[in-house]
Amino acid sequence: MFKTILCAIDGSAASERLLLYLMHFGKTENAILHIVHAYELPMHYAANEGYEELIASYRRVAENVVKDALDFLADAGLEAHGEAIIGSPADVILEEATRLDADMIIMGSRNPKDVRMLLGSVSQQVLNASRIPVLVIP
Repeated sequence: MFKTILCAIDGSAASERLLLYLMHFGKTENAILHIVHAYELPMHYAANEGYEELIASYRRVAENVVKDALDFLADAGLEAHGEAIIGSPADVILEEATRLDADMIIMGSRNPKDVRMLLGSVSQQVLNASRIPVLVIP
């Protein structure tokens, strides 16, 4: 049913739960698995000396987040692809889902302190705009 699955991770400890779900779908659906980590650069530092080093540091951390996820899946016997992309997380997730022709998006929720708001802003934006199923893991 699901041939291509996009999993959006943020590098938090909660991302490990997402990877467990992705691992399950990868094994039961024999799906192509894609990891995406979207991150934004702090533009308010752009005019300061050392900003290029800060960008390089962000890139290294983001790439390590993706590498750790890919290693986790490889240890489980699954092949996956992934990348870290600079941009607004919701926009990046939706654009990657379209580019990959994904059948499903798996992502987490930040569980904000305001209990009236059950989803984080990124998960809410993706749910509102997505044309494919979105599985949000708390």
